[in-house]
Amino acid sequence: MMTQRMLSLASALLFAASLTGTAQRQRQLKPNELSTNVVGVTTIAAPPEGFDPLNASDQDLDYYGFPPRPNQITVPRAFANWQKAMKASKRRLKPVLEVTRNVAGPAKLKAGRTAPAGGPAASSSNWSGYVNTNGVTSYGDSSFYYVMGEYVVPVARQAYSNCDGSWNYSVTWVGIDGWTSSDVLQAGSEADAYCSGGTTSTNYSAWYEWYPNGWTRISSLPISPGDDLFVEVWSTSSTSGEAYLLNYNTNQYVMISFAAPPGTKLVGDSAEWIVERPGVNGGLSTLANYISDYFSNAYADNFAYSAIGPGSDGSFPVTMTDDNGNAISYPTPLGANAIWMQDEGTARN
Repeated sequence: MMTQRMLSLASALLFAASLTGTAQRQRQLKPNELSTNVVGVTTIAAPPEGFDPLNASDQDLDYYGFPPRPNQITVPRAFANWQKAMKASKRRLKPVLEVTRNVAGPAKLKAGRTAPAGGPAASSSNWSGYVNTNGVTSYGDSSFYYVMGEYVVPVARQAYSNCDGSWNYSVTWVGIDGWTSSDVLQAGSEADAYCSGGTTSTNYSAWYEWYPNGWTRISSLPISPGDDLFVEVWSTSSTSGEAYLLNYNTNQYVMISFAAPPGTKLVGDSAEWIVERPGVNGGLSTLANYISDYFSNAYADNFAYSAIGPGSDGSFPVTMTDDNGNAISYPTPLGANAIWMQDEGTARN
């Protein structure tokens, strides 16, 4: 028994290490950069008392682990959203992480369909939300630099008339890449539901991911249904990413630095705000009945500070459909930077 436990522990450690892409992360750590319980994934120590991100230099924002400041002149609404989030960021938590094999992956388009260049609606078997594409083919100045959004954690229920002893999953996230590229840099949360006989259970967790790795739960950042989350991801190179997640209800937040999986590089050719039925145990999960989910303050920006949102040119809606083509989750635009996500609650597979 002891031998089996030691082998299991060794396998888990090897699995976690393989996900970090440490070969891509050979760099000098900052003096205030801290290791986490996952090899190669780091965070930044809490800033000194009295530090004010609103008036800090760009260099100090980077050093102390805050998201990049949008340009107040060229993208004032994105700046105002960033400012709101920074004011609410009162208590930085050190990430306690749980590696999973669950994946929020690239969009799975229906057979015979092509990705729209922008404007027409699209359908996918795993994504629903809004996507913006920019046509770039490699990482550079025109690539998406960051994407941010604010949303309410939905209540997770099993799909209607479904109590078969299995878990149903839904994940809400913001991300870069994944519409036409094979990677996704993303962060968000999951809202999952279980039902068997008279037993029901739910799971709510914040997470980050760089596909093709699975998502990593952030168990030290508690979230609950109805909590208002601010989530942002950005890149510092084609193989280095950052995630910042804030719970407005508790004023607690985390920041995480992590590397692309080995052999993976960010393109920066799409930015998206998505509700997804993720991949679990090698196949698409059954979508949890999340009823509705509200995205607001949804922005993305390239390195030239040209901000876009779900209502911008080049953005288009994506409807999630089942195997028979029936809509099971779809977005409704609410102005330039907000989306109302709705769950049909009927067909799920």
